[in-house]
Amino acid sequence: MTIKYQNWLESYKELNTEAGTQTKLDASNGTKNKAKVQKGQLSALDVAKQNHLDLLHYEFCVFGDNEAIPDSYVTIVPRNKHVGVNFLDQVGRRYLTYLFHEVKEDRTLFLREIWYYNFSSDSNENEDYRLHFVFDETGQVSYRKYDEQNEKIQDYESNKLFVIDGLYEKYPEFDQYEGITKLDRDFPVDIIPPNTNPDNTTDLPNRWLPPDWDKK
Repeated sequence: MTIKYQNWLESYKELNTEAGTQTKLDASNGTKNKAKVQKGQLSALDVAKQNHLDLLHYEFCVFGDNEAIPDSYVTIVPRNKHVGVNFLDQVGRRYLTYLFHEVKEDRTLFLREIWYYNFSSDSNENEDYRLHFVFDETGQVSYRKYDEQNEKIQDYESNKLFVIDGLYEKYPEFDQYEGITKLDRDFPVDIIPPNTNPDNTTDLPNRWLPPDWDKK
C-alpha cells in the first residue's frame, strides 16, 4: 500500500499535484498552505498530518500494484463527522463508495451508506445503473436502484432487522488506513449483484438477495 496525500481528479482521471490539492483544502479549511507547498516549505504529507491533528479536512489516494490509478481515494472531513472511501476500477472510474459517519464519543465510525455503480463495458463513462444502500444502527436496510437506461427508480426496504456489527470501524490514526479502505466487509446483505449480465439493467428484482427480502 502506497499513500499519496493528493486528491484524485475524477473528471481527468489523474492525481492532482501536491500544490493543486491545497487549493481545495485551503478553501475548505480556511488555511493558506498552497503557497508554502509551492515553495517547498511544506509537503502535502506535512499538511495532511497537521490537518489530521487539527481535525481539518484532508484527502489522499491509496495505490496498489497500479502506479497510475489508485485502488481508492479517501476524503476525511472531521467537522462533518464524515469519512468517504471511493474505490476505482482498472480504467479509473469510481464503481463503489463507502460513506462512514462518526457515531460514538470515541469517534467510532459506522458505514451508513454505500453506492455501487454498474458499467456495461470499459469504454462507458456513465453507469448503466447505480444502487444506493442505507444502513442504520438498529439493523434496518433499504436501497434504491437508479436505472439510467430505462429511466426508472426502484425502492426496496428490508422486512427484518439485520446484524450490523460488521459495519463499525475504528477511527483511523494518521497514515494507518487499512481499516477504512478495506473492500471486503461483513455486510448484512450482498451489495453487488453476482453473475448478472451488466447490459440487462431490468434483471433486478432482488435476484441476489434472500426471497421475500422486500417488505413492500
